[in-house]
Amino acid sequence: MSEPDQFLTPEVILLLLLLLITLGMWLQLALLRTRLSSRLTRLEERFHEHDQLLELQTKGGREIAAASDQVVEAMHDSRTSLEALRRDVVRLADDVRGEVGMSRAIELARGGASKKAVADATGLSLEEAEAIVTFHGRAKS
Repeated sequence: MSEPDQFLTPEVILLLLLLLITLGMWLQLALLRTRLSSRLTRLEERFHEHDQLLELQTKGGREIAAASDQVVEAMHDSRTSLEALRRDVVRLADDVRGEVGMSRAIELARGGASKKAVADATGLSLEEAEAIVTFHGRAKS
């Protein structure tokens, strides 16, 4: 056998093929590693962005909760003030109605109305109407 044929034995050819296959796989793995590393970097960046967004949303949620608490407190204060105003209005209306009722009852009594007629016309009790008729009614001759 000649010297060049000694190097082209099946074992050497198989060894060269295995070396080429190994080198090709190593290159593919290196390329894959680079791609995966790039993807991992992008994912880490996205994760960091999402983490920042979550922090902002959490902060916004806390601010909304605080504002909501303030609104609830303001509504409670407004409700308390409204109830106080309502009581004042009712009391004033009762006072005005009472004064108007009394004035009307006195007018009716001076006009000669009976205690029942005064009570029916003004909404006063029969005892109140009787007192008004007694003190302000026409003197019976």
